[in-house]
Amino acid sequence: MNSIDMIARSGQHQVLYPIRPRFVADFGESQAVAIENAAQSHKNGVHDNEGSDAFRYAIVMCIGYQCVEKKKNADYHGITVPFETFKAWVREHAELDRHDGDCDFLALFCGEYQAFMPGATDDKTEAQR
Repeated sequence: MNSIDMIARSGQHQVLYPIRPRFVADFGESQAVAIENAAQSHKNGVHDNEGSDAFRYAIVMCIGYQCVEKKKNADYHGITVPFETFKAWVREHAELDRHDGDCDFLALFCGEYQAFMPGATDDKTEAQR
């Protein structure tokens, strides 16, 4: 078990690899804020635990609620990062397999997060192996 797993299992909330600075470097502060605000707008008392990395949580919620994927949602939230670019960035940098907070549980059940996991491909059959 590595140190990240140990911290996640112990319930301590410590950011070991904050991903927000990398997102800001790649897409700008305004886009990071748009992602965070979109996620906050979907808090409802059911899946509000951000875990140890609040920005990773924001990305997870934006995936679940399709805030970037659906153009009308992206426009509503002021997100201008193209969906395919966002998806590739998440796969490479967000380490969703390390997320220790809540998610959109319906999206999780439907397999919506699979395409965003490290090493995933766009071929659904390959991503589900």
